[in-house]
Amino acid sequence: MLPTGRSRPQPRPAPRSWSFSDMDLSDPKRNSRYLSKIIMVALLTAMCVVMLTQPPCHRKAPSVFSIHELGVTHVLVTGGAGYIGSHAALRLLKDSFRVTIVDNLSRGNIGAVKVLQNLFPDPGRLQFIHADLGDPIAVNRIFAENAFDAVMHFAAVAYVGESTLEPLRY
Repeated sequence: MLPTGRSRPQPRPAPRSWSFSDMDLSDPKRNSRYLSKIIMVALLTAMCVVMLTQPPCHRKAPSVFSIHELGVTHVLVTGGAGYIGSHAALRLLKDSFRVTIVDNLSRGNIGAVKVLQNLFPDPGRLQFIHADLGDPIAVNRIFAENAFDAVMHFAAVAYVGESTLEPLRY
């Protein structure tokens, strides 16, 4: 247990000032201290400039989905995990299109996407993005990170019974 109520035998020294206003150029010891401070600031500034002008090493190479490739049509299929959307994506993949499926899985089935991924395992052919098209930030990010040539829109909430019970949602 630590003793309490004891005071320090010596007071702490006052913190050093980094002010350049009270430079005494006649004292060579002080002069070299200020010179070393100036050199240190210059070195740190140079390091910052070099680091900021270099490309970040953590940035990954662009995806094939983000580049327009000659002869390859990239199609966004919204609602591609649903019945009609998954069949449209299947047809597109069979016809050698590049496909991106966006679905929030509220009505769709992830199993349909897994079947498509198993049928077309080649990299750069099919990607699935779990996102809600009602979220403008997510939609902006999707369009910023991908180079689409066409969009097939199948995402919808379309149950007749539910639409009569919740008309504002529809």
